[in-house]
Parts: sequence; C-alpha cells; structure tokens
Amino acid sequence: MKNTIINSTKKLFLFFTLAMIISISQSFAQSEVKVLTPDKFEKLSKKGRKAVILDIRTPEEVAEGHIENAVFANYSGGNFEEALQSLDKKKTYYVYCRSAKRTVPATEKMKEMGFKKVYMLEGGLNNWIKSEKGITKAK
Repeated sequence: MKNTIINSTKKLFLFFTLAMIISISQSFAQSEVKVLTPDKFEKLSKKGRKAVILDIRTPEEVAEGHIENAVFANYSGGNFEEALQSLDKKKTYYVYCRSAKRTVPATEKMKEMGFKKVYMLEGGLNNWIKSEKGITKAK
C-alpha cells in the first residue's frame, strides 16, 4: 500500500512537472513574435527605411485590397520559404494576413529562418478594416 502511494505521488509530480515545462515552452514560443494592435502596427510600420509591411495572403485576397506599401509573399502558394529567402533579414517585418491565422505559422517560420525583428497584426486585415484603417486596391 505504501509503495502504491509513493508511486502515485511520483507519477503526479512527474505529470505536473511535464505540464509546467510544456506551458513555459509554449509561452516562450508565442512571445518571440510581438502582436500589435492596428494603431501600433500602423505607427511602427511607418518608422524608418528598415520597416517592411509583409502581406502573406493569396493573390486573390490581395486584389481585394491591401495595406499601402505592402510587399507580398503568398503563404499558401507553395513557395513561401523561397520568397522569404529573397528578403533582407536585417529589416523589420510587420506581417499580416486576413485574420491572423496564417500569420502565426508564417512568423514562426521567419524566426526559424533567422529574421530577428518580426511583428504581427492582431486580428489581421479584418481587424485593420474594423479599426477604420485604410486599404489600397490593386489597379
């Protein structure tokens, strides 16, 4: 009986330790890319020559409108990594998609590839528009 209690206690301790490690590692992974409100995204992305607004949506989505002066790299197009390789890793990137769902894995990939300064738009272009920020339509 005593051994059963000790084994149960050890298993419980191991379980909680493992849960804490997973929780901490997830919070570090999420903290690598800072999420910016539309106001902050707009303000910071206009600072300096090293700021690049990166739209990772499909060409069809981009044709519906985009943030002014954005450059494009289609996350879903199959050559996203290749497109990233052509970008200057020393610049600061402000990344967005439609709703921010693609932005999380895209910015994680950018960090893996050595991009140091990467920010993402909270809620994507949907939130940008909801915040009454302007978009440019392709001609």
